[in-house]
Amino acid sequence: MKHVQLIHRDREALKRAVSSLIGLGTDYALLDFPDYTNVGDSAIWLGSIAIVKEVTGRLPRYVSTYSDFDASALRASLPEGPIFLLGGGNFGDIYVPHQDLRIKVLRGFRDRRIIHLPQSIMFRDESNARETAEAIARHPDFHLFVRDNASLRFVQQNFKCPTTLVPDAAFGLGPLERPRAPKYPVMMLLREDLERVAYDGSLLEAFGDVPRMDWIREHRGFHTLHRLKARPVSLLTRRWTSSDRLVVLNTLAKTRLKRGLSLLAQGDRVITDRLHAHIMCTLMNIEHVAMDNDYGKIHGYIDAWTSSYDGVVKANNPRQAISMLDFLKNRAAQMGKP
Repeated sequence: MKHVQLIHRDREALKRAVSSLIGLGTDYALLDFPDYTNVGDSAIWLGSIAIVKEVTGRLPRYVSTYSDFDASALRASLPEGPIFLLGGGNFGDIYVPHQDLRIKVLRGFRDRRIIHLPQSIMFRDESNARETAEAIARHPDFHLFVRDNASLRFVQQNFKCPTTLVPDAAFGLGPLERPRAPKYPVMMLLREDLERVAYDGSLLEAFGDVPRMDWIREHRGFHTLHRLKARPVSLLTRRWTSSDRLVVLNTLAKTRLKRGLSLLAQGDRVITDRLHAHIMCTLMNIEHVAMDNDYGKIHGYIDAWTSSYDGVVKANNPRQAISMLDFLKNRAAQMGKP
């Protein structure tokens, strides 16, 4: 399937899911802004804003990170209306602060509709899953979107809430232009975090003089620079409003997304084990090989949504990933691509 066709299909599926629960003119909150360096979560945030604004005609009335969430401020900014929780891959007990925010919102806002944008679910401790199940069971209007079949099965077996299989919210961005011409035949964007599969990376290191990196680092002073950019807004208005804050957060997310797109575009083709490197390559129509994380998130997503895209192949290890580069090259030649 051509990338534009796939993006349109998945973006429409995402929009249908959101519009089934919220309508035009509805005010809402969006929580758990990803104020950290992982580019993929910034793509999710911006895609979510685009889709929900398209459905409602409005921007969120209240936004927060997991660390600065204020229940009183949310109620003051949004006396009534639904609450969205950001999608991604942090539903479970790997990334505890995000899960703590979910539990807090589920327990503190039983009078509101809560819509959780598409997540992958992973619990390593059953007691943590039971705590979440209890909080969900006590909430009368919680709706959960998941983005892969393993997560769907887990929710159906363990939680009591309406659950829908939905594409990742980054597809709300739509097709993206490659921001630069490729400089290298291959770019390797490989994770360095808790979800990394333990493998022998010597084959990748010996591949040649091509970039090998993760995208979880950004230059020193990044936050300070964007706070300084925000200061004129607060000085002009003499107060810090939710709208002002949203502008700053969106700027942070756009800057991070731009950095990630530029990193990936260095390569004519890409090898990666990050889900959003796969998704962003798909949005830019960059051919790539996708390895998996330690619990099957990337391949599970591809199996659910993007396996029909003619620019991606899966690999189980570095040796297979390198061999798949030739497969991509040969397939592109058969299809008349350069």
